[in-house]
Amino acid sequence: MNLLTENIFKIPESIKEDTEKFKSSLEQFLAGDLSAERFKGHRVPMGVYGQRGDFKKEKYMVRVRVPGGFLTVDQLQLLAELSKEYGVGYLHFTTRQDIQIHQVEIEKSAEILDKLLATGLSPRGGGGNTVRNIMNSPAAGVDPEGSFDTTPHCLALSEYLLSSRSSFNLPRKYKIAFSVSNKDKGLATVNDLGFIAAFKNGKRGFKVYAAGGMGNKPAVAFKLIDFVTEDKIFAVAEAIKRLFDRYGDRSNRHQARLRFVRRRFGEDKFRELFFDYYKEVLEAAEKGELEFIDLNYYRQKIEPVKDSPILELNPLKGDMNYQEVIDLIELSKKYHLNLRTTNQQGILLRGIDTAQLKKIKSELRNINYSWLDSRALSAVACKGASTCRLGLCHSPNLAEAIREELLNLDEDIRKLLPQIYISGCPNSCGQHHIGKIAFEGKAKRENGRLIPYYTLLLGAEVSEANTIYARRTVDLPARRIPSFLARTAETLAEQKDYSLEAFNQYLSSGGLEIITALAEEYTEIPAYSSEPDFYKDWGQAEDFSLAGRGPGECGTGVIEIVKLDLNRAEKAYQKGIANKDSDSLYQAIIAAARSLLIVRGVDTEKDRIIIKEFKEKFIDSNWAAASAESLLDSALDYRLGDLKELSTQSEQILALIERVKALFNSLNSSLEFTISKAAQAEAAEKESRGKEKQAAGNSENEDNNLQEEFRLKDLRGVKCPINFVKAKLFLEPLPSGEIVDFYLDSGEPIKNVPGSLENEDHQILKKEKQEEGYYLLRVKKA
Repeated sequence: MNLLTENIFKIPESIKEDTEKFKSSLEQFLAGDLSAERFKGHRVPMGVYGQRGDFKKEKYMVRVRVPGGFLTVDQLQLLAELSKEYGVGYLHFTTRQDIQIHQVEIEKSAEILDKLLATGLSPRGGGGNTVRNIMNSPAAGVDPEGSFDTTPHCLALSEYLLSSRSSFNLPRKYKIAFSVSNKDKGLATVNDLGFIAAFKNGKRGFKVYAAGGMGNKPAVAFKLIDFVTEDKIFAVAEAIKRLFDRYGDRSNRHQARLRFVRRRFGEDKFRELFFDYYKEVLEAAEKGELEFIDLNYYRQKIEPVKDSPILELNPLKGDMNYQEVIDLIELSKKYHLNLRTTNQQGILLRGIDTAQLKKIKSELRNINYSWLDSRALSAVACKGASTCRLGLCHSPNLAEAIREELLNLDEDIRKLLPQIYISGCPNSCGQHHIGKIAFEGKAKRENGRLIPYYTLLLGAEVSEANTIYARRTVDLPARRIPSFLARTAETLAEQKDYSLEAFNQYLSSGGLEIITALAEEYTEIPAYSSEPDFYKDWGQAEDFSLAGRGPGECGTGVIEIVKLDLNRAEKAYQKGIANKDSDSLYQAIIAAARSLLIVRGVDTEKDRIIIKEFKEKFIDSNWAAASAESLLDSALDYRLGDLKELSTQSEQILALIERVKALFNSLNSSLEFTISKAAQAEAAEKESRGKEKQAAGNSENEDNNLQEEFRLKDLRGVKCPINFVKAKLFLEPLPSGEIVDFYLDSGEPIKNVPGSLENEDHQILKKEKQEEGYYLLRVKKA
């Protein structure tokens, strides 16, 4: 096999353009013209994350996507050099085949992105609500059980999706994986979209799985299509993206992933919706409106591989320091080896000459003896509280403590343990859901003090025929886990018929109860006075705490910036109404006007520019009502001191906020509005009211016994006096005599709103408490 030095993955032009835009945003941020909060929405979708740590100055991590783990030695060398020049001299290999550079200064991030582009790499989409790195079986092309090499498909689909900006503004992240066989080493059955290679009638193609995923309420993917030919992968991925874009929940990020769409609709409806979009995409491709990638380009570039040994390197905690990487590159060049990153935080060496295998192993041990350890000694572990702002526990340190403890056992005994997976919090970055033995970080309070804990999970399996997630069992203090695992290995050694390959069978035949009972013996909590170290996390000098923990950044992007402004607008408006505070009302106008400018390529905190740009991009183009222009002029007059107060325009301010919210809620992943323009919406509303009134009259003439249907406005969760203002605005455009039902909360809302509406001469027809505790208020417009 020839050493792979040529980069063959084609970075789309749009990625290069987005890199330039990031550099512009960075300049604004460094100049103080863009707040840190807003800049976050620009940097995270570019794969630049804020790091947690005891730094004198804020540090960042750059997550570089490596499509399918396909990496040249030159690219790896560049990454090593970047980690030395800009970071702290090590690379972290992730469970999604990405590579991370840590502790970068934000001023240097643009330089890093430029140098990455020069060698065909980019962090674009390494974070945010984007198409994430597409995974591939690490042994694709050399796996004897594989149907065919799926690397060309993985690279081609990556290029196709990365070329579209609609791939970077989704309801949540979109994860895709390829596997070469039903062993599912690429994890197709636990991703949003999974392709498993297969042949049918002599043709290459894929079985397609959808709507799986780990993390919050995990779900195993279900089979969406029995077989599609290989050229249809683009249409499948595009159709899923469109379905997700349309039905993903943008308002609740905790239920925004594709699996929640499946949960809402059920598999049959999900499949029906998918095929509607699939047909639409295929028709668009036939018309030339969509252009897919030629698989042959990548197929011709990837050299066929004959049967040869492979070696999987398992660096502890997924970390390799600079010198180790350089030595590995030299070894790869010497023996003409090619590299793939794995989904278990390691590197796969491919193209090994059997006659040189022993010598290569010896040289690898000279670089780092632990790389070829048994998997039990090199647990998969997310970065946890060491760098992640969501992390509860220091999961990498636990992995290190486990290794030290297991090294005290005979090699034959410790090899009985399967791969161990550790996540420092309930998010599954350490993939604890698919571990045969796994741990999920948590914090508990014992004896009046916080203690680092982990939930023990057992018995996961991943294969096309039988993917099951691990079962939760016992909560263990972090300090007890290494000893518990050593004891577990010894217990397994005592079993007559035990084998590592049949671990799940052992669990199902009584082993689960044995290991769970064993874990219960390790739950004792000593008094702080007798064992103070027990109250410290592994590798930490201070008592365990959640200091430094904060909001995660992985879902941050354009949509989050819009939400930030909308929330500010509503809060400022409520404060302005409650306190008759014109300063707050002014801030509400500015925040509402600024909120959507970013989807038109403008992000500024300068009020004059905000007002000017909103007029040009929303009022002149008829997305906002013409009446909003006078409101913005009033805001500017107030700012200049020519207008004393804004309280008389409270209704117009709320109308502006509501219109902006309606536009925001209609956004798709291409950042296009999918509702009518302002004048069209008003005309359609009038026409609809006329038709409804006529239909109501006809219905009454035909059958006076039919139950009358009314308009409905749900004001639950809206506090006083905003609920009254919204009710008033809702009634305002309706014809006299129109009947509306309002939903209101108990307490102040149902006490205050009816009287306020009566003061406006509207008639209260009904005030009725519902079983769920809220009230129905029926009103006839004056």
